[in-house]
Amino acid sequence: MKKQSKNESFKNLSIKTSVAKRFRKFTKELGLRQSASLDLMLDFFETNRLSPTQHLGPNMKSLEHHLEKRINSSIAIVRAIESTQTKPTQAMLAALFESLPGKAKKKLPPSFEQALQNTLAHKPIIQQLPEAPPEKEDLKEILKNIELVKPTFGNPYLKVNMEYDELKSLKYKYHVYHD
Repeated sequence: MKKQSKNESFKNLSIKTSVAKRFRKFTKELGLRQSASLDLMLDFFETNRLSPTQHLGPNMKSLEHHLEKRINSSIAIVRAIESTQTKPTQAMLAALFESLPGKAKKKLPPSFEQALQNTLAHKPIIQQLPEAPPEKEDLKEILKNIELVKPTFGNPYLKVNMEYDELKSLKYKYHVYHD
């Protein structure tokens, strides 16, 4: 805020009575003079590059939604790395350490055994495609309940019509522990 000199002259503004009452109440709450309050308000809008007609609510919501999507995609990437790299490597190391004398052997899952045999034989790992899972019916049911929503403003989006309890049971069934 610029320093106001005592020699500065005053000008009258024509504003409605109700607005003048609100402004006077506001300046009393701030404990400033009316000129100083108005000057502070103008400085605030100019420094933050805001418009009084601009609403901040939806902008913050969209930013939050964008960040949530980025976090969820990061979680998916970490899980993919874990399932394709970390777990098979750990299983192979465990199998190598089990072959040392003095250790009791324990049975490895077939996929890890196959990976270990391929590694020991210097063959590339060939992944077999799994059979169609029984969860196919759950997926079909979810796809039936998807509808396209075209809002007046903004981009169209897909909406899943599903009870919360049903979603909760599917998350539990497929071991999804995040929201």
